[in-house]
Amino acid sequence: MEVIKRSGKRERLDINKIRIALEFAFKGLNVDPLELETDARIQFRDGITTEEIQEVLIRTAAEKVSPQAPDWQFAAARLLLYDLYKKVAHVRGYEVKDELSKEYRTYDTENFYSFVKRYVEEGVYGEYLLKNYSKDEISLLGKCIKPERDLYFNYTGIKILTDRYLAKNSEGQIVELPQEMYMLIAMTLAIPEEKPYRLKWVKEFYNLLSEHFITVATPTLMNARRPFTQLSSCFVLTVEDDLYDIFDNVQKAAQISKHAGGLGIYLGKLRATGAPIKKFKGASSGVIPVVRIFNDVMTYVDQLGMRKGSASITLDIWHKDILDFLEIKTNAGDERKKAHDIHPAVSVPDIFMKRLERNEKWTLFDPYYTKKVKGDKNLEDLWGKEFEEEYLRLEKELPAEAKKEVSAFELWKRLLTVAFETGEPYVFFRDTANRLNPNKHVGMVYSSNLCMEIVQNMSVTKHTGVEMNVATGEVISKKKMGDVVVCNLGSVNLGKVHSKELMEKVVPVLVRLLDNVIEMNYYAIPEAEYTNRRYRAIGIGVSNYHYCLVKNGIRWESEDHLRFADKLFEMLAFYALKGSVDLAKERGKYELFEGSDWSKGILFGRKLEEIEENSRANDNNLPWRLLLREIREYGMRNAYLLALMPTGSTSLILGATPSVDPIFAKYYNEENMSGILPQVPPEIDRFYWHYKSAYNIDQRWIVKAAAVRQKWIDQSQSLNLFIDPRNIDGPTLSSIYQLAWKLGLKSVYYLRSRSILEIEECESCSV
Repeated sequence: MEVIKRSGKRERLDINKIRIALEFAFKGLNVDPLELETDARIQFRDGITTEEIQEVLIRTAAEKVSPQAPDWQFAAARLLLYDLYKKVAHVRGYEVKDELSKEYRTYDTENFYSFVKRYVEEGVYGEYLLKNYSKDEISLLGKCIKPERDLYFNYTGIKILTDRYLAKNSEGQIVELPQEMYMLIAMTLAIPEEKPYRLKWVKEFYNLLSEHFITVATPTLMNARRPFTQLSSCFVLTVEDDLYDIFDNVQKAAQISKHAGGLGIYLGKLRATGAPIKKFKGASSGVIPVVRIFNDVMTYVDQLGMRKGSASITLDIWHKDILDFLEIKTNAGDERKKAHDIHPAVSVPDIFMKRLERNEKWTLFDPYYTKKVKGDKNLEDLWGKEFEEEYLRLEKELPAEAKKEVSAFELWKRLLTVAFETGEPYVFFRDTANRLNPNKHVGMVYSSNLCMEIVQNMSVTKHTGVEMNVATGEVISKKKMGDVVVCNLGSVNLGKVHSKELMEKVVPVLVRLLDNVIEMNYYAIPEAEYTNRRYRAIGIGVSNYHYCLVKNGIRWESEDHLRFADKLFEMLAFYALKGSVDLAKERGKYELFEGSDWSKGILFGRKLEEIEENSRANDNNLPWRLLLREIREYGMRNAYLLALMPTGSTSLILGATPSVDPIFAKYYNEENMSGILPQVPPEIDRFYWHYKSAYNIDQRWIVKAAAVRQKWIDQSQSLNLFIDPRNIDGPTLSSIYQLAWKLGLKSVYYLRSRSILEIEECESCSV
């Protein structure tokens, strides 16, 4: 049998050369290379290329991944890495020697400066790398790269990196390797550091990233080191009931999506269907046509070609168009009222939940009639007691055309029915979010972002006029900028970082890194930069939560879980705040600090005495009093700090369980842009009987655990619920959502339902 080499030359198949690759891939793993060689050779043919042989080996190894033999995922990863090393070396013009040779090298670290310079000049990397680092500094950092850390990746992780994140040249060829990516990201995010200490921080950032202690959000992984440094994940827009502002926000949404940002959009201020326009009754088309416009923008303007645009749109449960809004993703009804690419979310106040419990009536309002109900504030600008008082008054006083009475139970039932069918809408508990908002002194929260974990002050942009210069033909539109929320996200890998010692070491550095993201960010719209610099908000989340529980011997459905979560997330919160205070000492506090809950000694909605008592009870005994003294003296660098985002892509890269979710299954195939990828949880062979999948967990334990975590989170959590259609009914589902509200959660993300066709008889026994 003959093979065709990359050069085009034909030669006889030499199985020993294949065994060299297998020896590299299988070293230290609990898998049998002979098994792979035997299965792969069946697929060989005369005239097969060496690249095809490599693909066969990789695919065959990946197909062997199972809970009983999880090491195949690392064997497949190494085979893919072996192929990647050779391809990148070929493009960049250096040799990867035979593994049996002492000269064999996976990385060309000696020529790191030449590599960076070449691809800056070609426009792959940003010029700021060469402007901020000398040749000697870049060469030194090249020597700090640790090629062996590539072995941390499993097959899914390295496949996603190669397909989506590693930089490519103008011909679409990959030109960088994973550790070079991490080093260049670290170099980018250390640029705001003072020159004498910059290299120190580059090395520290690199080590935490490459050791998989932390990771950063997808836009940061994609764009740090690139010419356009749009590093933020998500943006939240507030739309005024004004035609100019509606379409100004459409333009903002397009620009944000173009630069890879996801969107949350609040439409609760828009007048309802049939409202007057310029005193002409019945003229308004309502909210749904605007939802459809945003839907079309998201399908037209993708995120740098890497993924389609994505937006959630939030409407209040008292809005007169809410019933039509709930139907935008269902398959029944008028297709002209559908927006299948939008993610709907519903904002719910406490008064609705109370009426639901009492099975009372609920009144829907047209926002056109609820303007300036208290001073200059509209109804949607109020929350808590103020909102409830005005809501009750308007219920009595508004004319019939301004309102509509429905059953709270029937409205809630429809919301849950739609959620059961489509997984959405998301639910946002607005009173809880505003009550616990540490910066309520300068604003309020109307809604959350695309993934329901960001809870920050929002406001509309006011258009103050237009100036025209007849001589030059210039037109200048003037605005008073509102707050466009920006999410700067990173997460801690709890599979590696869950001890007090590592939390103390890692979390403050992540705070610093994310604060630097704010400085290095490219802002698609000016309002985003304005808000980001006023608040300097970041969002620290986690991945590998379920694995962390399992490796510490904690069952999900247990009181031990709640105690463990309390202890763990107190440490995360404490060292995040400590990191922000230390940064404030060095760089100054955020400009709106005075008057915040932080400045008043209120942490996560609680006074110091309650925090200290909690810390004693869980045996952390952290020095909160001393920290609070420092907060009052120096302030904090960041107005918002903690938000548990979904970590879908980045968890796959790390080989971690996603965010705070339980595992989906003990084995399944993940289908995404990189194809069908086999998934098993970390150390499944060791902890097979300890893992329990999401659909087999009593969802009340998911809510209870989230409530414990929420005590230590100033924003929110992307909390998914998982239901099995065979063993849940409407009242049970309703009780889970109501429990989330009662226990003080701010949001509920997807309701994930497993199809009856996909349900296995017994997951644990299907070995």
